[in-house]
Amino acid sequence: MPTGAAQGRGVSQLDDIASALTAFINTSIMAKGHPVAPEQDLEQAGVDSMALLKILLFVEATFGFWMPDEDLVEANTASALALAHYICRRATAS
Repeated sequence: MPTGAAQGRGVSQLDDIASALTAFINTSIMAKGHPVAPEQDLEQAGVDSMALLKILLFVEATFGFWMPDEDLVEANTASALALAHYICRRATAS
């Protein structure tokens, strides 16, 4: 388990990824005046399967990998923050 500076970098990286995902979702998917927060449930906010595909293409272009079908579960895709956690796990597993 990371401690001290390493733990701080992990939190910073998680926040940076969640911010990048949230910015993409708010500028490319959500209607103006209806932004989502990193922890907000995307399905409840109106993100449908086509919008999720756009998010996954953004993940591939930005982070360099495609999410395999078996990882497309609610725990990984429920919110920008959940997706950021998944991306961080993938990055540390590589």
